[in-house]
Amino acid sequence: MAAYGGHAAVADLGLQIFVTLRKGKSWPPSACDVRVRYDQTIADVKAAVAEKMGVPAEQQQLFHHKRELTAAYDSRTLLEMNMHTGFALKGYDLSEAPDYWPPVKETDEGLREEDADA
Repeated sequence: MAAYGGHAAVADLGLQIFVTLRKGKSWPPSACDVRVRYDQTIADVKAAVAEKMGVPAEQQQLFHHKRELTAAYDSRTLLEMNMHTGFALKGYDLSEAPDYWPPVKETDEGLREEDADA
């Protein structure tokens, strides 16, 4: 409880995850925070982002630790992904062709961000 300032109401809100979405070449990206619990899934995070930002989950392309969170991750919980309060996900609104920065490369597990200097 001490990490939450001792307020039970704040602890009931769940983890605070920050999400930024870029749409095409638009700048700055849209940003929001969502509240989820450790036992909720990546699909739940996408649903919360959809509710807050109005971007349907199927049009969100999220990245965590330079890896695309493909549909294979949708059933994984935040606990399994080792995500906690303060973590940030970045991504793209696929309603427009994404302008990837840093650049990405295709891998067997989906897209992966490259180092900008490479």
